[in-house]
Amino acid sequence: MFVFGVLAAVTGVVVFHLALASTLHANAGIRIPLFRNGEVVPRGSVALRAIGAGLIVFGAVMLGMTAWYLPFLVILVGPVAALVAIVVHNAAARRRARA
Repeated sequence: MFVFGVLAAVTGVVVFHLALASTLHANAGIRIPLFRNGEVVPRGSVALRAIGAGLIVFGAVMLGMTAWYLPFLVILVGPVAALVAIVVHNAAARRRARA
């Protein structure tokens, strides 16, 4: 169960971040709000985010059967990395706007 939980969680994080990458690419020079969609929403990105989030939660539940703290780590790693990616994207968009 542990290995299956890890695979589900890692797959979910990868799928979620693929959707984020397509959104960042579609909004190359535009700032993206932290907790909303960007101006351009690529086709399929919302479905990919939903599938990725579902796999992350499923993997966290599976890992919760092994150790109580693992679900918290899994649930935090994906969104924190996504927030960092959005902040870096927004900083780059701000620099491009000034130039």
